Parts: sequence; C-alpha cells; structure tokens
Amino acid sequence: MVAGDDAAIDLAQAALLIACIEYPDLDMQPYLAQLDALARRVRALLALAPPDIQPALPPDIAPLTVLHAINQVLFTEEQFRGNQDDYENPHNSYLNQVLEKHAGLPITLTLLYIEVGKRVGIPIYGIGLPYHFMAGCSTPEGMIYIDAFHEGRLLTQQECKDYIRQMFRHRIKFYLQWFKPVSHKQFLVRLLNNLKRAYLEKEQYERTLTVCDLILALTPQAATELRDRGIMHLQLKHYARALHDLIAYVDLAPDAEDRSEMQGHIKAIRQMIAMMN
Repeated sequence: MVAGDDAAIDLAQAALLIACIEYPDLDMQPYLAQLDALARRVRALLALAPPDIQPALPPDIAPLTVLHAINQVLFTEEQFRGNQDDYENPHNSYLNQVLEKHAGLPITLTLLYIEVGKRVGIPIYGIGLPYHFMAGCSTPEGMIYIDAFHEGRLLTQQECKDYIRQMFRHRIKFYLQWFKPVSHKQFLVRLLNNLKRAYLEKEQYERTLTVCDLILALTPQAATELRDRGIMHLQLKHYARALHDLIAYVDLAPDAEDRSEMQGHIKAIRQMIAMMN
C-alpha cells in the first residue's frame, strides 16, 4: 500500500484495504468497477469517447465544465451526501460503505470525487483544511475548492476561510500551506486518524491498535503515533509491546509535555513485567 513513489499510491485501493479492518473478506473489484461506472457517466455527459479511446480531456473543455458534470452525476443523480446525522460512525471512513450508502465524511466523499475525476481525466487533489477536508482543482483562473460534503459546492480560497470561521465562530489564523494539495500518504493518515478517533470513542481498542499500526506504516517516525500505539498496547495488556513503543516515544520526543506521564507508564509497566516473571 505504501511502497514506492507517493504519487504511485492508488488511493481507492488503499482505502479499500483500510476497509478490510472491518470487512476482512472484502472484494475490492465491485467497488472499483462502481467508480469506473460513475466516471463513464460523467464522460457521457461531456460527450467524451471511452477512456481507452480518448484518455485525455480535450483542451477546449474547461475544468469548471467537468466539475459541474461530476457534481451532476454524484450529487444530483446519485445523491451522495455528507452523513451529518451519524458523523462519528466508523463506517463513514470506509470507501465501500460510502459507495453502498451514498453517505460519508468530508474526506471519504473527497476521495470519491478525486477517484471519479481521475477516471474522467481531470486532476483533483485533497486539500487538508483544519476541521473540514476538501478537494481542489486547478483552473486557468486559479485553484477552485470543492466541498464534497455539501454536494460539491465550488468555493474560492476566501470562501473556504469564511466557512471555517463560521463553523467554529472564532478567529483562526490561516496558513497558506493548508490550501496546497496533500500527498497521498498524508491523505491516508488523515483518513486513518478519523477512523482511530471513531474507534476510540467506541472503546474498540483492538481495531484502534490496527489503525495505529497502519498510520505508523505510513509515518514510522511519528512520535505521537508511537505513544498512542503504546497506550493501546497497555490498554490491551500487551506489556512488552507497550514498553517498546513508550520508550521509543520518550526518546523521539524528549521535550514532550507528557514526558513525565509516559515515564510513569514505563516504570509501572516494568514493575508489572517483573511481577509476571
């Protein structure tokens, strides 16, 4: 899933692999075929030949025309929507469930949008704004932002800022890098962090641990992820593994605010292990 060049990572396949946490016997092919079928319908609206005949978009088709066609298929005809009524449900993070239920989180609906766009022939990127993930598409007039959680509405950078401020009703300092495309690995880490929070809320620690393992496969030097995995091992009474991760954490983050707390865990785990020998 993560080997090789970042751009070579297939986001749809990676997301379906993540869904195997919940659905270990998942057959990916029907869902990949569903993405292909959605893209064919968009191409039909644009009067384009099949991708094996005409893989690239003609230069006379404006990006906004393509985005409106994607919106027509995904949100008007198929009625994909943000799952506002059951936002914290882990199933919102699984691409197979999003394709089946036509509802999901901002990041999974953005993933759907990116993958349909890729099959149509238009590059669309993940934009990791705080609190709300969006898509981005380059146009001759500049970057346009797509809110897939709200039926693909198209926003300028300023409108994105206004929306984030409105969501949280306080002043927030914006950084230019927030509006730049995220890498595929960054995309997957954010997807996995959503899933981790959802499983923690439900106290499903085994699944949380599996998610931690996947995040560390993507970001092996992420100190806070080592800490979180260590705490999950401790919660599950995997004392040797918890000790390994928490020692690694305090070594990687010597100035962390919770260093003393983690050292306390390390001391307690060592005592626990000594009592068991």
